Amino acid sequence: MIFLSASVPHKGREYYGTENVFAIREAIIAFTTVCVQYGIHFYFGGHPAITPLVWGVAMQHVSNGLPLIDIYQSKIFGDEMPPEIKSFQNVHFTECVENNKRRSIKRMREIMFDENNTECAVFIGGMDGIKDEYQMLHDKYPDVCCLPIASTGGASADLYKELNINNPLLSDSYAYTWIMRDLLLPYKTK
Repeated sequence: MIFLSASVPHKGREYYGTENVFAIREAIIAFTTVCVQYGIHFYFGGHPAITPLVWGVAMQHVSNGLPLIDIYQSKIFGDEMPPEIKSFQNVHFTECVENNKRRSIKRMREIMFDENNTECAVFIGGMDGIKDEYQMLHDKYPDVCCLPIASTGGASADLYKELNINNPLLSDSYAYTWIMRDLLLPYKTK
């Protein structure tokens, strides 16, 4: 199973101005397309900027819902949830913790990582949540393959540096479909 950690930094938040919005969009589209084509089951937390992209791409490739995609969403977001979430077959809603957004998101992530045996994690763009998810995932699965797509900027670029990775595919290239086909090939099921 592959975990997708992605978001778009927005004004007033950490990493705003360091991201490449176009690259983030293209990387998510390529990731989702290749996962669907390869039959790779993946999961992610339902960030409002990411969910519609994943849904749009997956709906072009899969009929009768989205069986290879699991989405996790905290109930703390209530009406802020993207409407596309209703179209996913495998939606996991997690309860609010003390009506606190930070604690509720942390709990959602704990459940998400407990319920999925993760072999690989792809990090695209992002804010501090990218680093939080990396740390939680690494603590649970120390040998997980981590692929921070540094060329998308944001927290993923910092994570790439912190992990001391030297892979031009992750740092310099924008040929995301080709990159995803290459890097996700070991996880292909069809």
